[in-house]
Parts: sequence; C-alpha cells; structure tokens
Amino acid sequence: MLRRVPRALRTAVIVVVLLAVSASIAQSWASGTPGTAGYTQTEWGPLGPADRDLLVKVRLAGLWEAPTGQQAEQQASRAEVQTVGTNIHHEHVELDQLVMEAADQLGVLVPSRPTAEQLAWMNEMSGLTGTDYDRVFVQRLRAAHGAVLPVIAAVRVGTRNERVRQFAAQADEYVTRHIGYLESTGLVDYSELPEAPSPGLLSQGRGPVDLIVPGLVVLAAVLAAFALFTAMRRRSVAVPVRGPVPDATARAIAAIAAPSPERGEVPPHSRYPESHITGSHPRLPDPGISQTGPQSRISPGRVTGEDVSPGVTGTGSHRVSQTGPRHSVKR
Repeated sequence: MLRRVPRALRTAVIVVVLLAVSASIAQSWASGTPGTAGYTQTEWGPLGPADRDLLVKVRLAGLWEAPTGQQAEQQASRAEVQTVGTNIHHEHVELDQLVMEAADQLGVLVPSRPTAEQLAWMNEMSGLTGTDYDRVFVQRLRAAHGAVLPVIAAVRVGTRNERVRQFAAQADEYVTRHIGYLESTGLVDYSELPEAPSPGLLSQGRGPVDLIVPGLVVLAAVLAAFALFTAMRRRSVAVPVRGPVPDATARAIAAIAAPSPERGEVPPHSRYPESHITGSHPRLPDPGISQTGPQSRISPGRVTGEDVSPGVTGTGSHRVSQTGPRHSVKR
C-alpha cells in the first residue's frame, strides 16, 4: 500500500513530522528558565523546576515593586495612593528578605536586577505626575501582583519541598494583601487586566509560536489522508471490477483445462469448424469411416453406389472430403 503512495507525498509527510518534532523540542527549550531544569535533593525534600521558578519570580517582583512603592510615597497625588505605596514598599522589603533566605538555604540562584520590561515600567512612571501617575501606578502593580499570585498558589499546592511550601504560604499572604491595598484605591480598571487563561487551544495566553506544533501535526494528518485517498483511487482505476472475481481454485482449474499450444493441443472449436457442420454443436464422424491417417478411408462394407469422384470416397449420401489435413464428413 505504501509503495502506491506518490513519492512526493511520502516525502512531504516525513518532512512535516520531522518539523513538528523539531519545533516541539525547540519550543520546550525556549520556554524553560535557564538553571531551573531537573530535580535536586535537599534536606527539605526534592527541589523541582517550579520551586526554583517561584523564588526567581518573587525576587524579580520585589526588585521593582519595592522602589516603585517608595517612589509613590513622594510622587502620588492622592493620599490613599501614597499610603498604598508606603505599605507596598515596606512589605516588599520584608518579602525580599524571606525569598533570599529561602534561596540561600536551597542553593537557588536568583536575579539581582529587574527585567527589561520591569525597567520600562519604572521609567514610564517616573515621567508621570498627578492623577496620571496614580492611575498607572495602581494599574501596573495590580496586574503584576495578579500574574505572580497563580504561580505562588500552584507551587503551594504541588511542591514536594517543605521549605518551598513554607515560603509559598508566606508569599501568598503578602501578595494577596497587596492586591487588596491597590483595589481599595478605586483606580483599578479591571477591563484592562489580563483575562484568565482559557483551557482551549486558542486561549489568550498562547501566542503564534504555541500553535506551530499543533499546526504541523494537523498538516501531516491531512497529507497522510490525501496520500491514502490517492493510492486507493489509483488502485480502483487500475483494476476495475466488472463481475464476480473468481477465487484461487477456479483460476487454477481454468488454467489446467485450457489447451496448451506448446504441447500441440488444439482448442475444441477449431477441431470441428462450424462452416463444415450443421447445428450449434460439432457432430462426430460416421462410425464406418476410419480416420487413422492423413487421408480418410471408408470401410468396404459401408461403401455402396457409384457416385465417386476424384478426391471423394463414399456413396452419394456419404462423402468424405480429402482436401486438407483436417477432414470433415458431409452428409
């Protein structure tokens, strides 16, 4: 069956499958955080990639939210926003001490400066004043706390490490309290916050890169189906079925019964040509006529009458033609 599939289609399917596997491997490498792969054993239990990722993300949050809160104490225009800034500043300093202590005990390397995106947020707010600053400060910090809270909760319920579980519980209290601070100002625009990730394939949290592997798999399936359809169609055109197909036994019997020109056999219809006989079936020669040689002779007791012409032996009612190697009886 595979040999009937065109070479181009087989090559295309193989190429698509290889691309899907390569894209899947590259995507898994790109999505990983450097230095967080694999499990290590500690005195508090196994330390996994999610445990390390939690410590890294909480550390990054403190690196930009603590100085931003301190900035809001001076730059915010509303008193409630200034109070929120003060609380976030002091509590992030405390949380940063907890994450550094846990990272040192577990041997996890954490960053020492904010990311490029976080630095861009800080620069954006540094150029704002008045109500514009209040609104952007509250919105940025509310979105950031909302992004890290699910990570903390997931590690809290699934980690195998007791020390990480303890830290996750503490971090959850801090982040939840900060969200309450920010929402109490009344400046949060919930319509601008990221939506919860959808369980579907085309969720908001997925980008075009996430659809590469599913797309390649679907393309490979379509090419395989098309190749199978083409092969079956070619087979049906090459071998048309116009009647019942004889089985192996019937074909073998027919092959044995068929005359073989190599053995000198003559088909039955050529032994008694229809042009020399009457009726639809061949008739046997007269019993009184002997056909033992190339020329037929008539038994003496059967010959009567005088109507004998050259090349013909017999009576007027029984004539034997001797005009060739094949003889027929005429009545």
